Amino acid sequence: MKILIALVIVCLVAAVFVFYKKKSVKEYLGLPPGEVVVVDVRTQREYDAGHFSSAINIPHDQVASRLKELEPYRGKHVVVYCRSGNRSAFALSVLKRNGFTNVINAGGYDAIRKFDVK
Repeated sequence: MKILIALVIVCLVAAVFVFYKKKSVKEYLGLPPGEVVVVDVRTQREYDAGHFSSAINIPHDQVASRLKELEPYRGKHVVVYCRSGNRSAFALSVLKRNGFTNVINAGGYDAIRKFDVK
C-alpha cells in the first residue's frame, strides 16, 4: 500500500513538472525581440564594463521610479539580471508588485551572457 501511495505521488509530481514547466532563461531569450526585454539592474559602471547585448540598464534602486520605461512589456516577458542574482531578485519583486506577471530572474551576468547571440 505504501508503495502504491508513493508511486501515485511521484506520478503527480511528474505531471506537474510536465504541464506547468517554467520557461528557462534560454527559452525566454529565444523569443522575438518585441516579446521580451532584458534588464540589467546593475550600476551604470557595471553595465558599461560589459552587458548582455540587448539589455537596457535600469539599476535595481531605480526600477520603481522608472516603471514607465518597461510599460510596453507589461504583458510580455521581462528578464532581469545583476551580478549575483540578489539585486535582480529585488527588481523582480518590485515588478511583480506593480503588475508585471512574466518576469524571470536570470541571476548573474555570468549565467546569462552565455546565451547572448550578439
